[in-house]
Formats: sequence, C-alpha cells, structure tokens
Amino acid sequence: MSFREIDDVLWESMEPSLPSQKPHTGRPRANMRKLMNGILYVVMTGCTWKDVPRRYGSKSTVHKFHLYLCEHGIYQKIFNELLNKGYDLNKIDLSHCFTDTKDVPAKKGGISATMDTKK
Repeated sequence: MSFREIDDVLWESMEPSLPSQKPHTGRPRANMRKLMNGILYVVMTGCTWKDVPRRYGSKSTVHKFHLYLCEHGIYQKIFNELLNKGYDLNKIDLSHCFTDTKDVPAKKGGISATMDTKK
C-alpha cells in the first residue's frame, strides 16, 4: 500500500483540533504536521514505531505525540470534524448502512433476536 502525506486541505481541517504549536513552558513543539504524517505512515504501512522515517521526527517523538492524541481524545475530535465536513459536502451517505448481527453480543442460552418467541 502506498503512503500519501497529509495535503493542505486535510491539514486545514485537522489543525484546529490539535494542541497549540507553542507550549506554555519548555521547548517548542516539533512540527505537528510532520508528526501526524509519521503517525499515518505507521498506520498505513504497518511498520513499527522504530521504522518511522526520520523526516517525520524521531521514533519516540512521533510515538509520544500519538499517545498524547489518544489520551486527550484528539483523534475523536479530528474524526468528528472530518465526518461533519463530509456530511456538509455530501461526500458521506449513510442511508444504506447495515450492521452484521454477529457483532451484537447475546447472552448464552438467550433467545436470538431473529427467533420467534413462544407465547
């Protein structure tokens, strides 16, 4: 699978959900766009964190940024923003969405949702 870096349009949608570039104290943050590209590189290629190309930052910096995004719910914010934008642009249509019942947990020995009950 090939890897494409984040383009300008996608970055403009994602950037407001990310933490500010300047921390209150300490060192300045690494370039967040490069870090996000590093995270996406790992996700899309299936490589380990130690195999992240150096142009995206050090493996530990990219991984720590990923953990920060997970812990602070930022991935969910980005996902919701992109989903809403997709709805607004009519790029997403869930009118034909189905759920596979094997993914719905049932009590052992319980009545199946598809079976008729005896009356």
